[in-house]
Amino acid sequence: MEQTTQDSLDPNHSLADTDWYLVEFQSMDDAIGTIRPDDPRLYIMRLKGDGTVSMKLNCNRGVGDWSAEANNETSGGSFQFGPLETTRALCPEPSLDEKIAADTAFIRSYILEDDKLYLSLMADAGIYVWQRYDSSIGALFQAEPDPAIEAAILDAFPDYRQEIIGEDGQQARYVYSRVDLNGDGKEEVLVYPMGSIFCGTGGCDLLLLTPEDCAYSLINSFPISRLPIIVTDEVAAGWQNLIRPESGGGATPSYVLHVFDGQQYIEQERLPGDVQPEGISYLLGEPTFDEGAILKLN
Repeated sequence: MEQTTQDSLDPNHSLADTDWYLVEFQSMDDAIGTIRPDDPRLYIMRLKGDGTVSMKLNCNRGVGDWSAEANNETSGGSFQFGPLETTRALCPEPSLDEKIAADTAFIRSYILEDDKLYLSLMADAGIYVWQRYDSSIGALFQAEPDPAIEAAILDAFPDYRQEIIGEDGQQARYVYSRVDLNGDGKEEVLVYPMGSIFCGTGGCDLLLLTPEDCAYSLINSFPISRLPIIVTDEVAAGWQNLIRPESGGGATPSYVLHVFDGQQYIEQERLPGDVQPEGISYLLGEPTFDEGAILKLN
């Protein structure tokens, strides 16, 4: 396979800087037929304008390169992925993470039609059908620098200084999603800082901020969390419930339900980790460290 390169991608390509979720895999083998994921939130693909791709693959994530060349006579053209690097967690069955990761090496063409992206395997082995991402699935993470969010993070972590991370240490990064949790028309912010001071083997700290004048104040600093964060329809003390995934460090994967007590969120119940609870997901997209906004030191 010819390796893709970031330089080979036209930055004005119609697929550049687009987000997709998996609808189905159509096999040409009648014995396999069509395979659809139980939850489309589990499989998300972000084709970036710099020629890189990031994927959420159930409980795993993948990063690599992509390239495409449009055919002026059709709504498609050639398409290839470069080698995809993935994490190796064992996802609950049924899962398509391993199949998708393996099949990326054999994608050869695409068709873009009615907000659907059809990626075809070589030798007519099958077609992956992706739907353009929309807010009904949830909210992808944001990484545009925000001084007010940064100030709130630094207030919550005053020890984030050069002497803590060391002279050779990297500055931390952060991503976030906005959501109105209490129906007042003002959006709270779920913030996920990434870096040695914030993270462990089970994920990273999670902050919940609420707007206050021209700044943000801290409501909760949750312990080590995975993503995405789920907001349910159920309400306590006027605020929607939150659910965090926890795994890693030898602990059994689980979801942690939090309810608002009038001042902050408190843990109410632990749920099995094999089925994602109902609700709208935030901080979707499996952000990598390099994708986050740089957090300046205190």
